[in-house]
Amino acid sequence: MNPVNTKPYQLPADATWLITGSSSGIGREIAIYVASQPGQRLIATARDPSSLSYLADNNPAILKLALDVTSPTSVDAAFKAAAAHFGANYHIDVLVNGAGYSLSGDTEAATEQEMHDEFETNFFGTVRVAMNAVQVMRQAKDHRGGLIFNISSLAGVCAFPGHAFYHASKFAVEGWTESVAREMHPDWNINFCIVEPGAVKTKFEGPSKKHTKPHEAYAGADMPSRKLEVFVEQGLKAGVGVEPIEVAKVLFHVANRNEKVPLHLPLSTTAVKLITAKLQGRLQDLETVKELSAIDQGQAQFKLS
Repeated sequence: MNPVNTKPYQLPADATWLITGSSSGIGREIAIYVASQPGQRLIATARDPSSLSYLADNNPAILKLALDVTSPTSVDAAFKAAAAHFGANYHIDVLVNGAGYSLSGDTEAATEQEMHDEFETNFFGTVRVAMNAVQVMRQAKDHRGGLIFNISSLAGVCAFPGHAFYHASKFAVEGWTESVAREMHPDWNINFCIVEPGAVKTKFEGPSKKHTKPHEAYAGADMPSRKLEVFVEQGLKAGVGVEPIEVAKVLFHVANRNEKVPLHLPLSTTAVKLITAKLQGRLQDLETVKELSAIDQGQAQFKLS
């Protein structure tokens, strides 16, 4: 299997960052942090550019653009506008694919539109923007390359009840990124990092979240999804989660430390613990089914009762 890029990545002193989902949450904090760093240039994007008013208007190093990741036309237009703005100095050194939202609720109640919209934003939107960035990074004559942060989640590794389509979209981001990272020629110096935050103190669990219509069959307080909702609500009231600025600091450090970029980057001790437990559980499951799995050797062991 072709390995991912193993070369160290060094962030250029005049690096250009493109961030999707810059209107709020993690994307907003990363945009603010990058804008505060000397020499860095920022392309901040959102569906509604007026939501980027927190960034200065008179700074030539900051470009604010409309970008709807669900629209191929919008994505293409944003990249062309960035190229026109920066001219001969145009390059994308770091992409932060941050646009996304969670669809919560009973899976049986989800409509075709709701499930497709979730994937259109979280998965296909990520793919559209990433591949446009790859094209820019790949064509750099000096092998300047670049770094693509695809914001996944703890939910891209561990699945919980009541969020099936959100989990599916993030699992898709993880699998797609692992594959495409192995398609890059080492000389292109293009790096991918799948970011897997645990709970972050943003509006993600509030106004940004979308809900399916409740299904009466799942309404009981003893249902797994209802129990999880109570647990999450208690966590929100207790202030559980890391500050989004801490996520921004880590991503900037990863880009700037002149080391190999990790393909997977869990963020928070809780995320590390839950992902570790998930992987250990998979290993244990493999042990329990290995006698059934040996069909290629004609050695599968089972009894028909």
